[in-house]
Amino acid sequence: MLDIFFTALSILWILEFFIFRSRLSGDGDEASSFPWLMAATASIAAVSVLSRETGTAVFSSTFLMTAGLLLYGAGIFLRYWGIIHLGRQFTRDVQVREGDRIVSSGPFRRLRHPLYTGLFSIVTGFAVYMGSWAGILLTAVFFLPFLMRRIRVEEQMLIQSFGPSYEKWLKTRYRLVPFIY
Repeated sequence: MLDIFFTALSILWILEFFIFRSRLSGDGDEASSFPWLMAATASIAAVSVLSRETGTAVFSSTFLMTAGLLLYGAGIFLRYWGIIHLGRQFTRDVQVREGDRIVSSGPFRRLRHPLYTGLFSIVTGFAVYMGSWAGILLTAVFFLPFLMRRIRVEEQMLIQSFGPSYEKWLKTRYRLVPFIY
């Protein structure tokens, strides 16, 4: 039964790339990190599936599988919710364009980067659902530092574009994990 939910959620996640189109890149955009972010995500997914299929460095717990599935689903939901609130400003690259505004609705009321929080939840939930210690380790050691670097780049770009109003805005929201960080 969990596998059916996992498959349905995976289809929903893949549909994100077809339902929500990113606006085109332009001058001054930081577009190089998106392919790397996707490669890291795909690598963790591949390692997690391989671990599960070969029985290498895995744990088996219905409770943890369920928790992983809930985290996976929550991440997908958070991404959809955040993209809807970004509207036409949504992009897969790090960019700020003339006419953009600071979004403070939906998940942006509490989080600076709900789409990154969602992606981190997806990747972590996937590895936990697969029961893959290797996937969890790669997420912590490889994916999270890369994601944090991208967040720093984006925040610098937003500070340059919006100045003190963004600096004030970011002080009232959690960076990545609600109520923690």
